[in-house]
Amino acid sequence: MHFLSQVDPAAELIYRIPRWAVGALLDGTVDAAIVPVVDYFSHPDLMMIPGLGICADGDVTSVLLQCRRPLSQVRAVQLDPESRTSNTLVRVLMQNHLRPAGPVEYSMCAPEADACVCIGDRALCAAPALETYDLAGEWKKMTGLPFVFAVWVVRRSYPDVEGIARILRQARDRGCESLGELARLSAQRLGLPEKRCYEYLANRLHYDVGPAECEGMIRFRQAFAELPQQRATRIIDVNPGSGEKQRAPVPKGS
Repeated sequence: MHFLSQVDPAAELIYRIPRWAVGALLDGTVDAAIVPVVDYFSHPDLMMIPGLGICADGDVTSVLLQCRRPLSQVRAVQLDPESRTSNTLVRVLMQNHLRPAGPVEYSMCAPEADACVCIGDRALCAAPALETYDLAGEWKKMTGLPFVFAVWVVRRSYPDVEGIARILRQARDRGCESLGELARLSAQRLGLPEKRCYEYLANRLHYDVGPAECEGMIRFRQAFAELPQQRATRIIDVNPGSGEKQRAPVPKGS
């Protein structure tokens, strides 16, 4: 949403860590926010804006499980303190797909763990590990579906959902038309080749939440609910303000 202020000069864009966004939405500090899907699942007062999110259909290269020993020997995983969705995804994959030989313990503070969840800029710049698993790629292998990391949401009580959705879609489209510029800025910030940054933004990620992505969200919600000591009873919304629910929401304009 780098171009939000160009689409609507009255809009204020605030950059904060993901876990701040839900509280800011619920207390009215912000009108809309992009939130991790696990947080969306857990807050029935939030409504998804159809069609807007951050998704990957296969390897994403920025959400990794880096192993210091072979996967079969992994017994402890250090989680990422800023990524509840990625932490949940690694647990889902370890339980249902990757399946190391023995039980695995997960901790936010385990610097000597056998493996660690590595996301975002740190993952893009990370040195090679003994074994590396791309979590979005492993999800695709397990389910055949894209993975949705985050979605744009508003409060259910927000009075003009269609208006804010229109502005956000226009900003998303402006960004997709300007990926070269965004790649150049990312390359300067991270010290990475501009070509690699462009490939990541243009080919590893996509920003449309369609039927396949919604099906992936539903599968992930189900898997999340089946994890030990977890509950996820959320029903994914179809059309903001309509009060309707269905299995696979289809975003307008798709």
